[in-house]
Amino acid sequence: MNFYEIKIFMNEVDNHQMYDWIKPLMKEKEALSIKKSFENGYHISLFGFLYPEEAKAIYDKCQELLETYPTTVYDTNEFINKYRKVADLSLKEGVLDEIYQNKMEIKKREDLYGFQNKEQLHLFLKINKVFDRHYVNSYWEKDNNILSIIKDVFPFFSFLPDQTLSKEFALYSNGFTSHLSHYLGFLHSLSNEDKNKVIKRFNQLGERDKEMLHIETAVENEFVTELKMIYEDICKSIDNELLNFYSPKSKDEISRKVEHSTQRHKLVLENPALNQLIIKDPVLITNRWVLNVFYEKLVLLNIKPLEKFYMNYLLSSFRYSKEEVYG
Repeated sequence: MNFYEIKIFMNEVDNHQMYDWIKPLMKEKEALSIKKSFENGYHISLFGFLYPEEAKAIYDKCQELLETYPTTVYDTNEFINKYRKVADLSLKEGVLDEIYQNKMEIKKREDLYGFQNKEQLHLFLKINKVFDRHYVNSYWEKDNNILSIIKDVFPFFSFLPDQTLSKEFALYSNGFTSHLSHYLGFLHSLSNEDKNKVIKRFNQLGERDKEMLHIETAVENEFVTELKMIYEDICKSIDNELLNFYSPKSKDEISRKVEHSTQRHKLVLENPALNQLIIKDPVLITNRWVLNVFYEKLVLLNIKPLEKFYMNYLLSSFRYSKEEVYG
């Protein structure tokens, strides 16, 4: 088996025969997953381990569907203007130089898909499949509700151990720290006027939704059990020195993003003593790996960015005070 990536460059549409064909494929192929992105144009990416004949068959079928049911062509200049800031912030160079539409691409990836070792790649794929098994039937659906998704993941983030790494610098390790960090990063990117509007609106919604979550959240299910197993896998990988807090990036690559970070981020990234506290912390590392995949699946679930940040706010509010959550 080889690691393949098959990209389907197609416009975003509510319904398409491609979706109907891909959903059962995700259930059939245990080593194949999916994401949706914007690099070089709107596209669906199928990635994972396949035999050459399997990869060709999947490519040929997707090509057939795309040729039979091409999607509406969109304005490339509008697209580039829409995603230029996103590309710059994520340090993705050259991803808007060429824009493809109604086109297929297949590559046998021999670069570990950007990871540092094969164990990291297998872990990444394993996390993806946990989410695919739970959510694949809901991919591309328009009626997905962020509160239902929060209820799904809340038991897992609540399960992760909670400890204080540095009281002096308010550095904590728990399942809600990354949610707080990402929410504060979002507030940091807004004007004062927009920031105050978001805080007021999220506070209004949160008062109602927190009570509902306390009442309705499930304690345990197969999805949560699988995520707990991911945490155990990450703990073992750290012990075997296969990954750390910065994986799969280097510390230098992460540091390039410091200029776009909040003061909280900058303090941790630039302080060697604090770096030592987080470099092998299994909970913070689990947060990074699980959330990076989770956020990509939220795109497939048609969850809007503002809804994602509301999720970050609501989950962090279970652990942190209003003063901390409001930045």
